[in-house]
Amino acid sequence: MNQLIEIDWLKENLNDPQIKIIDGTWHMPTSGLNAFEIFKEKHIPNALFIDLEEISNQNSNLPHMMPDNNYFSKKISSLGINNNDHLVIYDKYGMFSAARIWFMFKAFGHEKVSILNGGFPAWIDSDGEISDQINKLEPSNYKADLNKSLIVNYKEVFDNLSNNKYQIIDARSPDRFSGISEEPRPGIKSGHIPKSKNLYFNDLIDPDTKKFVTKEKIENLIKKVGIDINKDTVCSCGSGVTACILKFALELLNKNKNIKIYDGSWAEWGTKGDSPCEKN
Repeated sequence: MNQLIEIDWLKENLNDPQIKIIDGTWHMPTSGLNAFEIFKEKHIPNALFIDLEEISNQNSNLPHMMPDNNYFSKKISSLGINNNDHLVIYDKYGMFSAARIWFMFKAFGHEKVSILNGGFPAWIDSDGEISDQINKLEPSNYKADLNKSLIVNYKEVFDNLSNNKYQIIDARSPDRFSGISEEPRPGIKSGHIPKSKNLYFNDLIDPDTKKFVTKEKIENLIKKVGIDINKDTVCSCGSGVTACILKFALELLNKNKNIKIYDGSWAEWGTKGDSPCEKN
């Protein structure tokens, strides 16, 4: 099973009952857009909609934090998704929130989960069929089992400042990483975690096709910013969404499987009183 699925493959397997297509579109809160309302108007046939906010931890004051097993199991069961389904995830941007949904399923033990290369824009460009029919399935009995080793917390990242166990890669824009631009969320410091490297997630996406750039280009970008592909790695971003794009891209190279997500990311680090921040 490929983690990255091409448009032609999905067209050929569109009506396979073992494949569940998931629209995981999430918009920044400042956009004013409602992802589900847009989904109802147009989506890939048979697709189910997953609301990132709704399946995340409802008791955390941080955005998009991982929920517990019971909560995730309940939400996914209500959609009719089974543990042995092959999930193909996309979003309306091409590559944005789909990677976070992919990571959540991977972290909760789902074995067959892929991302549609280029997402909805690539589907449209290929004259893919569009539907406004809502696909409602009978509830399932989904069982989630969170692999906590794929996630690091604030203490682990703070301790890393002295023990250098991981290299930290930040997916935010260069201006946010350097502290030139203010953070979109109020009350958060500017800058980055000391010693971290900046690999802007958009640099991994072809601006025209919305598909991932070639593996060769990914490797060149990694070398350019000084990332050691063989070193244990933690990916971070603003709120744990685009960090998952970094993890996915690095896994495409098939050279390092020990790539973790800092779940709190800058939304947590930037609000802690004792967290040091660099600007450059």
